[in-house]
Amino acid sequence: MSETLCELTKLLKKHPADYLALVDPPKFICLECGRVAQKKKNLCEPEKIKTLQEKSG
Repeated sequence: MSETLCELTKLLKKHPADYLALVDPPKFICLECGRVAQKKKNLCEPEKIKTLQEKSG
């Protein structure tokens, strides 16, 4: 799947379980829109959540 979560809003509405499988557990956050996902390929501007936590902590 090469589409980002931003482009998958129809999937969320029609197949919420499939959408949730892409985001749970979250490992990356999009610095553009704030969405989270398991894999960075599903986000426009991904950053590891752990890395951001380490930078701010």
